[in-house]
Amino acid sequence: MDRPRILEAPEVVPPAPALGGITIEPASQPELEKRPGIDIPLQSAPLARRIFSAAIDAVIIGSACALFAAIFWKLTAIQPPRLQLAGLSVGLAALFWASYQYLLVVYSGSTPGLRLAKLELTRFNGTPASRRLRRWRVLASFLSAVSLGMGYAWVFLDEDALCWHDRITHTYLAPKKRQEQ
Repeated sequence: MDRPRILEAPEVVPPAPALGGITIEPASQPELEKRPGIDIPLQSAPLARRIFSAAIDAVIIGSACALFAAIFWKLTAIQPPRLQLAGLSVGLAALFWASYQYLLVVYSGSTPGLRLAKLELTRFNGTPASRRLRRWRVLASFLSAVSLGMGYAWVFLDEDALCWHDRITHTYLAPKKRQEQ
């Protein structure tokens, strides 16, 4: 039993650090700011409410087209061939839809369909969209439509259920916030 046991072994003290004990701590890394719509998932409106809103707007545009066609037919009494009539109908509906979207979304910030579905246009950071941004959104929505509707179909592939014009302008349709009175 000449050997010292572990408890009886002398402590070995490490030598004192250079510079009299001054140590440098690693610099703390600042946490990166999370970006809405990219790092933070958006709380966009459910697809059913957006479709409901679009259906209401489509009924309004369809009524306007039918009224225009009835007045035109009554005044001119011209009955074009069916193929030409179908082309005119599609062209007229597209013109009315573009005008309706541009005038109402840009200048009032909403459409009757959006109001009835209780939806509002919001930026990714949660602030309301400016008139200039709403104008760009409508023009980008024309791009979504002209590309054979692929910009609108993108809603089924996107993780936040957004269309091309939402991503381009960093805006989306969100449920209206309740105002407290």
